[in-house]
Amino acid sequence: MKEFLGKIGGYILWGYNHTHWFTDKEAWFIFRLGAFMEATGWTLLISAIIYRSFGLPEYESFISVAGRLHGIFFVAYFASVIATARSMQWGIWRFGSAILLGIPPFTSLVFEQVMSWHRKHRPVYVTPPRDIDK
Repeated sequence: MKEFLGKIGGYILWGYNHTHWFTDKEAWFIFRLGAFMEATGWTLLISAIIYRSFGLPEYESFISVAGRLHGIFFVAYFASVIATARSMQWGIWRFGSAILLGIPPFTSLVFEQVMSWHRKHRPVYVTPPRDIDK
């Protein structure tokens, strides 16, 4: 079992080391866009639930559209975290925090603000990805 977990960990590390596709600024923009999209999805879904509670017409359609958009934005946020974590040199704790804080409503924005503060007060130079000039 220990050997199996070691192999899985090796594959995860290999994948992490091969996802340095963006410069730091590009990665930050993509992550922020994902965080704001995820918060927008929550806003749409919560608005649809409130709309339904008032018994307004066509609430089924509104919930259907809002739910689908929320799901798409939710997946886009997770994809943006996975694709950009290496380019911003996030460790396992920041990566895990970004994933977990994408689940409750609007906490992706809180995490984005915390990371923005860290970027401003404790900047880290990230080397551009290999073959960026090609």
